[in-house]
Amino acid sequence: MGYTSRLSGEITINPPIPWGELQGSPFVRTPDNDEWDRLTWLRLVEDTVETDDGTLIRKQAIAIRPSEADELRVHGLDRDVQAIIDAHLGHTFEGLMLVRGEESPDIWRVSVQDGCAVEERPRIVWPDGTEETVS
Repeated sequence: MGYTSRLSGEITINPPIPWGELQGSPFVRTPDNDEWDRLTWLRLVEDTVETDDGTLIRKQAIAIRPSEADELRVHGLDRDVQAIIDAHLGHTFEGLMLVRGEESPDIWRVSVQDGCAVEERPRIVWPDGTEETVS
C-alpha cells in the first residue's frame, strides 16, 4: 500500500486556457483516464455565451486542481504542476497546493513562483524561539 497523502488547494490560471488549446490534452480528465492517473488536472468550466450566431457553450480551464483520488502518493507533485505550466506558456499561474501526509507533522506545499512550481517546507518555531524544519 505505502505512505499516502491528501491534497487541497488550487492554482488559478489567468487568462483561462480556451478549449481550442485543451482538446486532446493529457491534463484534461476524460472517461478514458482515471482520477488517480495524475496528481493534478485542469479544472474546466462551461459558460453559456450569447453571440450573433446564437447561444454557444464555452469551455475553458481556469485552474489546476488536485486529484480527488484516495491514497495518493504525491512525490513529484511539483513536476506534475510544472508540466501543465510548461504546456501553457503565455498564462499566469498563481496559488498553491497543500500536502498533508499520514503522519504528523508531514505538511508541505507546492506554489508557483515566476512560472516555476516550487516545493516549500514549513518551519516549526517553538515558544522559546528555537526552530525546526519539517522534512
